[in-house]
Amino acid sequence: MVDDAASGAGFKVADRIQNTLIGQAITAAQVEEHVADAQRIGFNAVTVPGCWVGFARELLRRNGPAHVALGAILDFPYGSATTAERVAGAAALVAAGATEIDATVNIGLALSSRRAEFSADLVEVVTAARPVPVKFMLELPLLTAQQRDFVVDAAVAAGAAFVKNASRGAVGIADAAQISYLRHRVPDSVGVKASGGIRTLRQVCELLEAGADLIGTSAGVAIVTGTRTAGDTLDAY
Repeated sequence: MVDDAASGAGFKVADRIQNTLIGQAITAAQVEEHVADAQRIGFNAVTVPGCWVGFARELLRRNGPAHVALGAILDFPYGSATTAERVAGAAALVAAGATEIDATVNIGLALSSRRAEFSADLVEVVTAARPVPVKFMLELPLLTAQQRDFVVDAAVAAGAAFVKNASRGAVGIADAAQISYLRHRVPDSVGVKASGGIRTLRQVCELLEAGADLIGTSAGVAIVTGTRTAGDTLDAY
């Protein structure tokens, strides 16, 4: 069932939503639907698994001009691949046609106080992805205040285009406090993207008001149209 009032308000924020399709058994049909939804609704971007980037690129081209970016997620969900693997992955996504990359970070390095290694990894990922912009998922709910400051500053120094509060709802639900912190911590030249357990229009509006430039969610269609989805999980984006 669609809530008309929610639907009207939802469409007003659609161009700030990057709708994400992730999972273990994503099919070509799901990718086609995902891209079609984005072009119909007017999402800012579609984000798909790496293996489907080339296919999604062709769908976007085939369906005519639409201002929908094509994103891909690197080393999701844990960020525990080697830097060499992450670099190769970033380069492959760019070659496949991704116009944006959302990258996890190896948060275990930060938690282990291996700061030089953590920072170097971010620099190498950004370098491998150029000229495609990188958004780093910084897993703020897992960190102390001092650790948060470090990972945010490291992402900015590495050349991140955007910083993100978390990779998914299982790490922590995006909230206004996290987004406000990021917005005040990074320079205006760096964007802020909220992600993690975002399932309602109210959440989207609160996060945008707190300073988010973009919203990452796998529930974009439901948020915009006011419909409800079954089988939702915090392991989703």
